[in-house]
Amino acid sequence: MANIFSGTVFLLAVICFAADAVPILGVKNKGVIPNEYIVKFHENTSDITVLKHAMNMREYDKDYKMMYHYNFGGFKGYAIRSQSDRLIQSIANAAEVEIVEANQEVHATQQCSVQTGATWGLVRTTERNLALNGLYSHKGIAGEGVVVYVIDTGIYIDHSDFEGRATFCVDEVDSPPESDLNGHGTHVAGTICGKTYGLAKKAKCCGVRVLDQNGSGSYAGVIAGINWVGENKGTSTAIANMSLGGGKSNTMNAAVDALVAQGVLMVVAAGNEAQDACNVSPASASQAFVVACSDTKDEMCYFSNYGTCVNIIAPGMSILSAWIGGQYADNTISGTSMSSPHVAGVAAKILSENPSLTVDQLKQEIMTLATSNKITEEVGSGTDNKLIFKDCA
Repeated sequence: MANIFSGTVFLLAVICFAADAVPILGVKNKGVIPNEYIVKFHENTSDITVLKHAMNMREYDKDYKMMYHYNFGGFKGYAIRSQSDRLIQSIANAAEVEIVEANQEVHATQQCSVQTGATWGLVRTTERNLALNGLYSHKGIAGEGVVVYVIDTGIYIDHSDFEGRATFCVDEVDSPPESDLNGHGTHVAGTICGKTYGLAKKAKCCGVRVLDQNGSGSYAGVIAGINWVGENKGTSTAIANMSLGGGKSNTMNAAVDALVAQGVLMVVAAGNEAQDACNVSPASASQAFVVACSDTKDEMCYFSNYGTCVNIIAPGMSILSAWIGGQYADNTISGTSMSSPHVAGVAAKILSENPSLTVDQLKQEIMTLATSNKITEEVGSGTDNKLIFKDCA
């Protein structure tokens, strides 16, 4: 049987068609590999029938690829790669075929890893009830395959915590330096994808520099950064973090909404003025996923913006993360700027596990997982009392 699918085969026979085609299974399952199928023959199918079946396949697709063939015990069949719906349907029609199923990804069954001495923000994202025991439970592959665009002051990519997974992608302020001269963007990226400080420890972070060494910029520059992401993100769902803000701007909000429509979850800081987040941009953008700030006591940060434009609350007070100035530099700072990357990191974990999710589905999953009514102090008028959560399940 080892040679019946190899080489060029001339048409000597036709597939015998069944009265009823078998269904093509699994095509809507998570992890489906496009254009790949596993075919199983009925148990008593003869070798000559299998040979005839194989000899007819190039009539339907001369470019198909035979990946594997199987013949053990009662299991006889093959795996094929083909873009021809006509070929796959002809296989499903064949009388000798019992099963046609879309090929799917498979991964090692991995237990959760537990990081000891983790920052309190990481720990709080995995707890339903406040404990802060220093233990951050996560999958070792958390964030794998996901790129998060950090629209900020840039990223100091030589920091050891990034393990080479951070890239300086574009500078909309100066060219050079192609680095972070402020520290803010590096801190944010560390919370998203750092080995020690990050939630999604296998994600990649892409630095989009729109703020200068003083942490300042303009909406024109920020929109240029958004434009770069839109032009370079590819076709799959992506995540961007914007821990920045200013006065309300219609053009800024429109740019955020346009990037969301292009398939990017825009995680945005609510702002630090203790006012309604709907008064500022980009937090007032209708499609932004807006994050307010909580502290170590599960109270709203005294400076956090609030209101109906806020989607979720996340740790943001006294957050330790990577910093500029050396490969092992760190710093502790506070703000909704620190809350937003906790949500972006959780989003990266979810998207890594379910890469086919749309932006709306990703938002819904984050909100479904969130813990309700854990912020004990007044959250501000109109704010939904939802605290970010994603355990290792």
